[in-house]
Amino acid sequence: MEMETETEMERESRKRPRVAAAAAEDPSLAAAASAEYAAWLEEMAVHEAKAAEFRKNLLANPLTAEQLRERKEAAWEKYNNESWERARDNWIWPPFEADTDISCMRFTNENINDPNYPRLVCTMATLQIVSVQVKEITDGLHWPLDVYGFVAVRDVVDRKRIMVFNRERDDYQRITEQDSYLTLTGPTRGVVMTIDPSYLEAKLKVRGATESEDKDLSKFAKTYSLGCYLPIKHTSKLCTLELQHYTVCSSVEATIRVQIIEGQFPRDFRGVLTASTDAESGVMISLLDFNNDELPVDADGSVKLSRQVISVKKGGNLKVSVWQRGVGEEEDQEITAASFVAKEAETSTNYMPMKKWKCWMEVSVAWSLFSCCLFA
Repeated sequence: MEMETETEMERESRKRPRVAAAAAEDPSLAAAASAEYAAWLEEMAVHEAKAAEFRKNLLANPLTAEQLRERKEAAWEKYNNESWERARDNWIWPPFEADTDISCMRFTNENINDPNYPRLVCTMATLQIVSVQVKEITDGLHWPLDVYGFVAVRDVVDRKRIMVFNRERDDYQRITEQDSYLTLTGPTRGVVMTIDPSYLEAKLKVRGATESEDKDLSKFAKTYSLGCYLPIKHTSKLCTLELQHYTVCSSVEATIRVQIIEGQFPRDFRGVLTASTDAESGVMISLLDFNNDELPVDADGSVKLSRQVISVKKGGNLKVSVWQRGVGEEEDQEITAASFVAKEAETSTNYMPMKKWKCWMEVSVAWSLFSCCLFA
């Protein structure tokens, strides 16, 4: 009988912990604790009634497949948008909006063989970004799209934004269903990869007739790290943004400069300047696309490349090429190329003759290692 009484008391304690505790410590508080418990029971009853009413209405008026899809999309879009806000709100240092102030060619001119060389520099694993593409547009969007905003990466060197694509509203890029790749202008230096996660960040908009009619195309912040090999994709309500990349182990940084030193580049030449390495056979990285546009050249003959920094495996091969786009069903044709073997420092020079057009171009590549001390 004593055991049964004890079990009943334990059961009552589990149901009403505050009542039991209050009664055990001070019998005078039992009445107050019982009132609190009664209020809790009443609150639970209200919640249960609301839940029962919701279930009744749901059974009487079940959601259609379209409504379920819309709810799912709304929840997914809310989660996607909040990923960027969470990253911003939880960011500690440096300022979240800060762009990197570390430039390329940091150690190009250093004598790394000097025994008194004070810096710790080495090859490192880097992220080579190939392309960023807008795919699978939905929700009433129609090609072409006028896109502006930015795509950026961050690495452990300074944790600041390294811009890959960055355009203001009045400088939008028009993309089409046939060519939905963003014209990249970065990264502006080698992007170091470690086992510690870094961020890929995007805030892209579609330009409307007025600014109030602009739409968020893609907005997110997500992590990547060493060992990430598959394309980085992010699906939002309006599109899928896909970043093609590869990892270059034991790499050096190559900064490319192209200059016309004799003759003139042919007008109405539809083509592209590319870079490729033996780290990823067959992958072409666009440095400058000039479809029917006059080649952008400075007064001294320097070609204004859209991108100029490439990662190359130490001792590996880099090739800079001029391709002419085929007309109709014709394939693109490589017109001229210059090849290099990656060094740890200094500058390499080679030439790209376009003999048919009596035009000669000089290609210079500035090589640089990376600082072994992160944040340095």
